[in-house]
Amino acid sequence: MGVIMPKTPSVILREELKSRNIELLDIYSFKDHDVIRVRDKLTGKVALYTSKRKVNTLSSKEEIVKLADELKKLF
Repeated sequence: MGVIMPKTPSVILREELKSRNIELLDIYSFKDHDVIRVRDKLTGKVALYTSKRKVNTLSSKEEIVKLADELKKLF
């Protein structure tokens, strides 16, 4: 049996969004922020969100859950 790698912040974010009926499409990384592209699974609406922090710097599940809640508010 292989070694289970710890989940990255983007994988955890994808799972949190899935539980909210939102699909994580892309994360575009820039020097000091990320632009996150998501799609509402019920309506098909696509939205862009500019994060204040880079997703890969989120260090706790609480921070990722908070980001997922912010993304949910887009729809």
